[in-house]
Amino acid sequence: MIPMTHHRATTGLALTLVLATSCVQVEPRPDFDKARDLVKASTGRREVYDPYEPALTEENLSAILADGLTLEEALRLALVNNRDLQAGFQEIGVAHADWVQSQLLSNPSLDLLLWFPTDGGSSMLEAVLGVELLELWRIPVRSEAARQSLEATVLRIARSAGEYLAEAREAYYVAVATEELHQVAQENVDLVARSFEVVKSLHEAGAADAFEENLAQGPLLAAQLALRTARIDAANAGRDLAKRLSIDRPVDDLVLIDPLPSPTEVEASPEALVEQALTSRLDLRAIATAIGALDARVRFERRKAWGDIAAGPAFQQKGGSRGSDIAGPALALTLPIFDQNQAQVARAGFELEQMIKLHESAQVAVAQNVRASADRVTTASRNLAFYREELLPQAERSLALARDSYAAGRTTLLALVEVQRQLLEARRGHVALKLEAAASSSDLERVVGAPLPGRRP
Repeated sequence: MIPMTHHRATTGLALTLVLATSCVQVEPRPDFDKARDLVKASTGRREVYDPYEPALTEENLSAILADGLTLEEALRLALVNNRDLQAGFQEIGVAHADWVQSQLLSNPSLDLLLWFPTDGGSSMLEAVLGVELLELWRIPVRSEAARQSLEATVLRIARSAGEYLAEAREAYYVAVATEELHQVAQENVDLVARSFEVVKSLHEAGAADAFEENLAQGPLLAAQLALRTARIDAANAGRDLAKRLSIDRPVDDLVLIDPLPSPTEVEASPEALVEQALTSRLDLRAIATAIGALDARVRFERRKAWGDIAAGPAFQQKGGSRGSDIAGPALALTLPIFDQNQAQVARAGFELEQMIKLHESAQVAVAQNVRASADRVTTASRNLAFYREELLPQAERSLALARDSYAAGRTTLLALVEVQRQLLEARRGHVALKLEAAASSSDLERVVGAPLPGRRP
């Protein structure tokens, strides 16, 4: 039987370790709040998903969609209801748990050995309680690496929220544009139908032949087919928007209210935007933080090269009336003779250098993407102005003149059909350029990583 004094000492040490471990709590709320604050700052939005708040219910969604979906409501749903973003916040929780784990000592080991002498003597019991000592030296570096990884995760998830917001905004624009193209397709059906009725009436009056009537019917059939295709495109665009907002409803429930916005001028120069992006892009900050985590990991792997040292109390009980109990300190060493952790130190070093190069590459890519996006905004704005002021009015005037000329017999039906086709292409091009102007402005804000001056969030 183990003496009570030694039993109490062993139990006291075990209870101390247990109590120290039981005080540890995994509470990622501060990291969630930090991510939410970063999202608000980088997007200019007020509402961001909070894992501690109740999720939107179907009744909440019904109330939002009841009178149509505005762009403002879509952007709110992108940051509150998007399941991918919600999953990202759980990744922050995982990283926080890893950080908490990195601060804990390994559980102590208890070795028990029961001896039965072969000469028939009394049995002996040995007990050794060991605690890894070098972990006390390694934990600060290990915790630093885990904390830096957690910070990088927070920054990366906050950046992804901005990406989801930009994707939802562009999906809204595409859905609005495809609906406009559907309306253009309907207007084109009406346009060629009127021309067909004119030719049909002339044929009935003997002023046109069957060939001309058949020739006029071809564009009408093509326009009707294009209308069906435009309807499918509009429905698919609505479904894409619904997916990005995590709305599991028929597209008929998505009645979009806001039109495509007018193009906005970029107030800052491209190089000023580059400087802003290099400062505000959360993904660049995440990579820089990951470099710090890898640097700490290199130091941690170097400390592991010292091997392991476990120490603790040891106790031996000798049976029999003449036996005496023995107690004292015990020490167990892992000698770093064959494995001095060289490979893991080198691996961590290579990964650190790799991340440094990736950070440099990302900075170059961001700078060039900002310049390209700023140029895209300027070009789209100018092209749209040209369409509105020159090309589209000219196509509409040409159609009016062609109709009058055909009715007066001064031009052929083929000329009228060609002018109608040109007007249709001009209308489609106008919608496409409105979409390009809106999307390019949204993309510029995305690549800069912050709301643009003079632009609504």
